[in-house]
Amino acid sequence: MRICVFCGSSPGNGDGYLRAASELGRALAGRGVGVVYGGGRVGTMGAVADAALAAGGEVIGVIPEHLMRREIGHRGLTELRVVADMHERKATMADLADAFVVLPGGAGTLEEFFEVWTWAQLGLHAKPIGLLDVDGYHQPLLRLVDHLVDAGFLSPAYVGMLVHDDDPLALLDRFAGYRPPPDKWRGPPPSPAVDVLAWVRVGERRLLTVRTTGKDLFYLPGGKREPGESDPIALAREVGEELGVRLEPTSLRLFDVVTDMAHGFANGRRVRMTCYLADQVDRAAEPVVGAEIAELAWLTSVDAERCAPAARQVLRGLANQKLID
Repeated sequence: MRICVFCGSSPGNGDGYLRAASELGRALAGRGVGVVYGGGRVGTMGAVADAALAAGGEVIGVIPEHLMRREIGHRGLTELRVVADMHERKATMADLADAFVVLPGGAGTLEEFFEVWTWAQLGLHAKPIGLLDVDGYHQPLLRLVDHLVDAGFLSPAYVGMLVHDDDPLALLDRFAGYRPPPDKWRGPPPSPAVDVLAWVRVGERRLLTVRTTGKDLFYLPGGKREPGESDPIALAREVGEELGVRLEPTSLRLFDVVTDMAHGFANGRRVRMTCYLADQVDRAAEPVVGAEIAELAWLTSVDAERCAPAARQVLRGLANQKLID
């Protein structure tokens, strides 16, 4: 999972805004969530990126060519994408992210926020949008939102698209229960995707998969988060229960996020699978199937049709990268 953070090239007055930006970066990295942001190394942008990197997180910056010098592009990121202009920057950040968090910032930050909020109202995405309300910074904005409703220019349903809190961890927790309201044109949104975590384990050019009792296709090891669990803790618990393998939560590295039809669900339900690479605590330990596992298999690309749709995507992606046969 990746979250796009809208923030600024200025630090703001005092040290509170920089401190909040750093806390957010650490919180995201601590939960195994990648950061997507504007690519600078100064202001609150730099504070978010540096804190997430220091905590071992993935950080992707997206910056236009003409701002590389003004905003001082960050050269120490996991990845820095230099794009043609502001329009491409915003589109790329949105495409890479699964949710948005808005830190205190200036006109540019607000412009980014209003654009993704408008896109959500039009049904162009169903991703949660969070306002990190540092020292009440966003309260005037929220009062403006109420004024738009009172004046008849905004449906009250769209106010519910905005999640706000002064605690970054609480804000992330509230994302888990987010359900978008109907968009303006197409009526009620589709059923939310089944959100799961998966361990991508490759050995001898084969991918480790499991088939649970009562299912006819193979999945990746993993499962769902329990309330309040971070991705690393939840995935380590699920893999331990399924296979008796101890994962090192701090070693998790985001591999991919895939969305596809959910096997075994009716009415077109989809699954959103966040895939991680992770190190075993005991590398010598062989996976041992738990009570819910009917079969364990190491598969290659020729076995794609034996897998559930989302696992099939991962299998084929690994084959394209020449990581499995």
